[in-house]
This record gives sequence, structure tokens and C-alpha cells, in this order.
Amino acid sequence: MYRYLILEDGTVYKGTAYGYEGETHGELVFTTSMSGYLETITDPSYAGQILIFAYPEIANYPLSYESMESDRIQVSGLITRDAHAEMPAGNLGISFDEFMRMNKVPGIDGIDTRHLVEKIRRKGVMKAWIRNTEKMPDDFPDTMSENLVGLVSRKRASFVKSGSKRILFIDVGTKNSLINNLAKIASLHIVPYNYDFDSIKDDYDMIFIPNGPGDPAHESLDELRDFIKRSFGSIPVTGVCLGNQIIALAAGARTEKMKFGHRGVNHAVTNGDKIYITSHNHGYAVSRDSLNGTGLRLAGWDINDGTVEMLEGDELKTFSVQFHPEAHPGPYDGEWFFGRLREMLGD
Repeated sequence: MYRYLILEDGTVYKGTAYGYEGETHGELVFTTSMSGYLETITDPSYAGQILIFAYPEIANYPLSYESMESDRIQVSGLITRDAHAEMPAGNLGISFDEFMRMNKVPGIDGIDTRHLVEKIRRKGVMKAWIRNTEKMPDDFPDTMSENLVGLVSRKRASFVKSGSKRILFIDVGTKNSLINNLAKIASLHIVPYNYDFDSIKDDYDMIFIPNGPGDPAHESLDELRDFIKRSFGSIPVTGVCLGNQIIALAAGARTEKMKFGHRGVNHAVTNGDKIYITSHNHGYAVSRDSLNGTGLRLAGWDINDGTVEMLEGDELKTFSVQFHPEAHPGPYDGEWFFGRLREMLGD
């Protein structure tokens, strides 16, 4: 069975269908990661997006519970060159094709993904459809204008008890591995993004905002940004990825949409002293030009394009990073971030 990837510029790619039989739409983005396919597609930061794997061989090792970053596939659709859809099951007990069907995610195989990636790099991310016909759709919905955080944030609060220090962990679409890493440092009170922050009466030692999907300036995050702004200076505020952007906006900086984003596991970041190879997944970035007067300073940047990758504010009691220190997948050069959090907690 054939299936079609249709871009908003009118380009149509024909490939072989696998996964769910239905159609889908989303923002078309790419990752350059060569491994960690299961961690990647279950990362909530990909909500609302159709993902291209630049590396040709995908799903060439079995599925496993340990690799999942959430309880389901989060991408809207997959574009691959050579997906091993019938790869024998790991401890999930199903093949990759069955896993895609179970999660209602369609895929297209046999696409020249590197050619497609080169197109995205030239023209920028695009809105796209995965369809069972090459007929042009009536419209191309803008999923990035939707409340994507609301789709992936937990609905009720939970607790992870593991130490005397207490972190208020605000779930805007977190990966499981971030929870696991922070639980080694302190006890966590994990709350939804739209939690009633005015009702908080407990004392916390830190506020943490993890990764998540969509536009950090989306109106659905207004109350969260206001809460972070009120918290500056009174309690350490830290974050990763989307959390870094929310912290910047709360301090008065701006964010901007990137042409094609950073998605991969080999992005070089520096603080001016050391270089770290890090894992990235973001389509928005903090504007360097907007940091003056915010109380934030640039603490690290991407070597290739200068993107803001670390922010620090002494009076605001804040430190955050744009990259993923937990990796999973990716290198562990950024693990020092969790040691920095221990220091901020006074451990």
C-alpha cells in the first residue's frame, strides 16, 4: 500500500505505508540522531509534529519499556528511509509496526529522507499531511498554534519521595528520564502546567520546569509564566528546554521560532571554557538581543549557530539550559547540570 507526504508548498512524496491506516497532519521536522529511535518518538516535545529520521536505518533493534520516555508515541507521524517495521518484539511484546498501529500513528517508508532534510534546511519547517491519496488537502492546520502542553501534561499531581529536599516539578511535557534524574537529588511534587499555584502553601527548595512541546509564549502558559516571575529571587528556579524558554519569558526576554530547529544528539555547546556534546530537541530559542535588563546573562551557547543554550541570573536565583542534560538518547556531557542543581539545593 502506498502513502503520500504532502507539504504546504505543494511537494508530494510517495512511499510505502506502515503503522496506522489513518491520515494525520503536523509540523514537519527532522532529527539527525542515529540511535535512540524509541526514546525519540515517545518524547512529548514532539507532540503535533511529523518527524523525519535523517538516518536511514530505523527500528533495527527491538522495542523495550526501559527506552520509553512516556507511555505512548508522541509524534503525529513518521517519515523513514528503511524502517524495520516487522522487527521482532522486545519486552513490549509487539513489533514496531504493531506499536505504531496501537498508538494510531501512520508512517511512510522508502523516502529519501536526506533529500527531504536538505529541503527543510533550505526552506524551513513546513506544515504537512500524511495521506492515503496524493490529492491536495483543503488546508494545512497550524498545530504550533494549539495548546500542545495541555495534550501531554499530566492531569493530576503526584509525589516521588526520595530525600529531605523538595522540588516543585511543573510538568509541561516531561520525559521520564528527567523525573528519574531529579528523583536522585530530591523528593518531587509533580504538578500539571495549569495547577492552582496560588493554592500552594508548602515550602519548596526549588522549582523545576522540564521539556515540552510548542510555543513557550502560548497563552495557555500565561499563568505559569506569571508564577515563575513572582518566584524569582525567593526560591531557586531551574529548567530544561521549554523550561529554559519559559524562565526567559518570565524574566522579560523574548523567544523566537527557529528556521528548522535543533534535533539530534551531537550538538556542541560551550560556556566559553569547556565544550559539551549534547542532545537537543527544540524549535524555539531565547533571543540573545532581549537579555539586557532582564537579570539574566548568557552562560552558554551553541558553537554552530550561537543559539542561547544556558542562562543564569544570580539575583533571580535561576539557572537553566536549552539542551537535554539527561540525554536518553545522547551523550552524557551535560550530566554536570544535575550536580549544579545539588549545589543550588545546598547539598
